Amino acid sequence: MYKTIWNYISKHSKKSSTASVFLPVLVLGWAAIGLLIGALICPLLQNAAVLVKTTVILCSGGYAGLIFGFFGGIFYIYRGVINPHTAVDL
Repeated sequence: MYKTIWNYISKHSKKSSTASVFLPVLVLGWAAIGLLIGALICPLLQNAAVLVKTTVILCSGGYAGLIFGFFGGIFYIYRGVINPHTAVDL
């Protein structure tokens, strides 16, 4: 999935800005998926208060966006784009 999104973005943007577009797209996509999953979990919490249900929705969206979107995107970029043989040692 990450490769498909990367290829689509790199085809429709400049090479220098591909990573700058890739990470926010992943974060927003995973946050939306997390919000949807949190909203699907809330009906199962029958005896919970509205504040608890809201917390479940927002935390599931935030953590999904951060962990799978941001960190997953950084690991994908680092693994696929940066070539360790061309990196400059400081």
